[in-house]
Amino acid sequence: MLFRQYISRFIICMTGLTLYALGTYFGVIAGAAGTNGWNTLALGLSNCTGMSFGRGVFTVSAAILIIDFIGKGKLGAGTFLNALYIPWMSDVFLETLSFVPDPPNILVGTFYTLLGQMIIAFATVIYMKPGLGAGPRDTLMVITGKIVPNVPIGAVKFVLEIAALLAGVLMGAVFGIGTVLVIALQASFFQFACKVCRFEPRDVVNEDLADTWRKIFRQ
Repeated sequence: MLFRQYISRFIICMTGLTLYALGTYFGVIAGAAGTNGWNTLALGLSNCTGMSFGRGVFTVSAAILIIDFIGKGKLGAGTFLNALYIPWMSDVFLETLSFVPDPPNILVGTFYTLLGQMIIAFATVIYMKPGLGAGPRDTLMVITGKIVPNVPIGAVKFVLEIAALLAGVLMGAVFGIGTVLVIALQASFFQFACKVCRFEPRDVVNEDLADTWRKIFRQ
């Protein structure tokens, strides 16, 4: 019975991560409109090294995971799936959805960016629901928030996002009106997704990898 519950939880988690990669895809093909801060950093790495966008995302995620581990963040199965699956699936979408037309102007590009961010907001709710662990970036946000407890967590998230954005721009990634709108609206998008899904992220009790392993295999 418990094993079946975990299968269901992993399916929900993977559904959310797949949608997250789809939202990331729309942000990337937005072109001159720009995308969110972390994707801008991955695009910058791609520009500088010639690696695919997905590998750029993985490189960023792997670096953050190391920081999360050093900072004693709670790393669950969902955390590692986030770091491994989203980069790969993002490249899959970029290859298989090549028939989607590039934005003909900045207005359509901005629509792509905002559509992608809205998909990411709902995807985040879905993959957080099973409680299998927050993503590497959210874990970093929590760790950083504990270092500066008097700073609102929203401000911590904003600073991390801006730092990633600036690093990506310095490496040649595009910064556009879509980027500005995403930074301004992403918190509202996430709040909207939580309201629609009747989800309260602060009520989620995340398991770390050891907890999940023990519950599945040492019942």
